[in-house]
Amino acid sequence: MGDRQLTVFGRLLRERGWGYARFSREFRKVCSDLRLDDVTPQRKQYDRWRTGQIKGVPRAEACEALEGMFPGWTAEKLLALTDSSPLVAAGDATPTRTEQEPEHAPETGANVLLEEDEMKRRTLIRGLVVGTTLGITEAALEVMAAARQRMDTALESSAVGPATLERWEATAFKYAHAYQTVPPHRLLADVLADFTEVERLLEQRQPIRYRRRLCRVAAQLAALAGIFASALGAHREARGWFHTGRLAASEAGDNQLEGALTVRSAIVSLYYGTPASAHEQAARARHILGDTVGPATTRGLLVEARALARMGRGDEALPLLRQAEDAFGRLTAEDRDDPSFGHTERQFLWHLGNAWTHLGRTEDAWQVQRRALDLYPPTEYLDPTLIRLDRAMCLARSGEPEEAYRTATQALTSLPDEHRTGMVMKYATDFSRTAGHGQLPAGKEFAELLRA
Repeated sequence: MGDRQLTVFGRLLRERGWGYARFSREFRKVCSDLRLDDVTPQRKQYDRWRTGQIKGVPRAEACEALEGMFPGWTAEKLLALTDSSPLVAAGDATPTRTEQEPEHAPETGANVLLEEDEMKRRTLIRGLVVGTTLGITEAALEVMAAARQRMDTALESSAVGPATLERWEATAFKYAHAYQTVPPHRLLADVLADFTEVERLLEQRQPIRYRRRLCRVAAQLAALAGIFASALGAHREARGWFHTGRLAASEAGDNQLEGALTVRSAIVSLYYGTPASAHEQAARARHILGDTVGPATTRGLLVEARALARMGRGDEALPLLRQAEDAFGRLTAEDRDDPSFGHTERQFLWHLGNAWTHLGRTEDAWQVQRRALDLYPPTEYLDPTLIRLDRAMCLARSGEPEEAYRTATQALTSLPDEHRTGMVMKYATDFSRTAGHGQLPAGKEFAELLRA
């Protein structure tokens, strides 16, 4: 069927690459946004809309949904037959402009994201991010930074915001549960695409009660983007996303989430920066969180203790570990089920074991590490690998360097290539630097593995 046998509606669908299933999802979404009844057409009616085999126009609610889906077009214009010339919306002030001659060329990849429909935007982001297992390309970092900076501007200057749907609140939860099982570069592409959609909604005027809910979603998505960027080794960009998340959490009035983001930034400092910086940020998070005990409290206390342990201040770290154990015992079942915004038992044990490792308490570390590894399912890769590298460090400090290097080598070689991210390789490199005895055969083999 040629373009001359399609309506404007049909041409627009073809340009977007949408079939009936995708159209139906988007149509229902618009109906929900506009608070309309679900008037999604059946397949036969949809085909008549595409080919112009319809008398008159649909009922008022369907017209309103169509016009909401394709801004600038009336329902009557959308359902009219068209030739193959470039389409220009009825409300366009410059109807002679074509797609090949844009009035304003986009300045950055992020501008392209705002001008394309959802499918094209996600395709672009995937093209920039997917495949970056040990790091992120410069182009992807530019897209991430531009999207984050626009959100910063929206949060800092906008007084009112949009309505939100429950699906957005479920979206962050879905990503949180995919964390640890799906390679971070895959999740990052979808999180960034969803983040740009939430950004659009925040720029609209809506009741403040809805804006707060959406700001919370934005904070959660920013936190996830920061977590995935950190896992890929882009620690500076990760800190930027945690800052954006804190802005959004503050706008939402959620001090627990704001404190959690501060803790996340402290964790990045622990891995990529200095223990002193991590300790300072974790202490700041404790002030933000106040007396309320939650997952961020336990994470923050453990980060403080781990930082102090690395600074050789074990006497100060031990009371914090006892406080963390007490606080963890008071978490709800829901808190212990969420690996990103909660604090699972397996995560708590690995963080505790890391503290014991750096305190030189090898026996305590070994017991906790064993319990943690028993709790991790085989589908989770990141944390178990870091735990095994901690075990290698314990072996090295116990005078067993050959076994330490063999343990570290096995930890890396058993990891699928796409999970050998920047954080894992940084952790492994740090182990190699502190374990010593690099002249041993096992040490040379491990060094060669890192170079490869």
